[in-house]
Amino acid sequence: MRFYVDIRGEALRRLTDGTGRQPHYSLRTLCRALTVAASNPCTTVARSLYEAFCLSFLTQLDRSSHPIVEQLVVKNIIGRKNLKSVLGQPLPPPAKALWSGQSESINVEGYWIPRGELEPSEPEGYIMTDSVRRNLKDLTRVVSLDRLPVLLQGETSVGKTSLIRYLAQLTGNKCVRVNNHEHTDLQEYVGSYAADPLTGKLAFREGVLVEAMRTGRWLILDELNLAPSDVLEALNRLLDDNRELFIAETQEIVRAHPRFLLFATQNPPGGTYAGRKMLSRAFRNRFVELHFDQIPPDELQIILHKRCAMPPSYCQRLVAVMQELQLRRRGSAAFAGKQGFMTLRDLFR
Repeated sequence: MRFYVDIRGEALRRLTDGTGRQPHYSLRTLCRALTVAASNPCTTVARSLYEAFCLSFLTQLDRSSHPIVEQLVVKNIIGRKNLKSVLGQPLPPPAKALWSGQSESINVEGYWIPRGELEPSEPEGYIMTDSVRRNLKDLTRVVSLDRLPVLLQGETSVGKTSLIRYLAQLTGNKCVRVNNHEHTDLQEYVGSYAADPLTGKLAFREGVLVEAMRTGRWLILDELNLAPSDVLEALNRLLDDNRELFIAETQEIVRAHPRFLLFATQNPPGGTYAGRKMLSRAFRNRFVELHFDQIPPDELQIILHKRCAMPPSYCQRLVAVMQELQLRRRGSAAFAGKQGFMTLRDLFR
């Protein structure tokens, strides 16, 4: 409780989330941390408390706010004297994954991820830089500790979706992606009645969400803040601890497979990204939020060098030109049309 009171005060004074706004902590945030810690996923109480509170309170913040929260966790929960002994030991492999029923787990960035049904493999062409590795560590912490839904927010082309796919392939989990837009229909998620091609009779065909829940796949909901309100409302029950979905057409309750994980991605609402709505605090609080910052210029040069097989000197010039064009765009209306927004995809192209 001392930690909770302290961090609520810091949130009002000097903490900022990834979008530059004041972070919102509620009792759900505290309960999530305690629920994760109660299962003792790290086999020692102090380490489980540390990881669970970092997972719940740290991930939505920008990098400059991380040290403040980490110091509060150390001060109030595990004690400064115990810090080295608690964090210095590598996490032991679990005898059996707490939530998946799998006996085999794969170590990624020091955390153990339950293996999926596919053969694990190292994705080709994925370039690991310092900022990408930090993002990967934040993501693996969430995935390894519990089956919590994860919301990844950041500018376009910062690697939100590709990082989830990278982790899925690395651990042998099948990953499915759904692109949301303003006309997304709930039937795409849940399913609808359609004529059977063999018999011609009407039969209920399950949507991608129900299929992923039944088979234990990882599901990515891209551009979540573009989805209509009825789609978001249907997700509410699934985001609760019971991980259930009610299908109104068949009056059936579908319970999620132990390996099923839900990820969502979105660009920051407002500003450059037209049509993105601001999701309510209550809805966002049901997710563990991760914010991805823009890739630094020096890392962009490394990615261009390795991905496009270009000399480093050329990569440096390309990145410099892109930065100058972005500055000119912000200072002039000349590029302020439908095609005016410039992303890293344009640079790779």
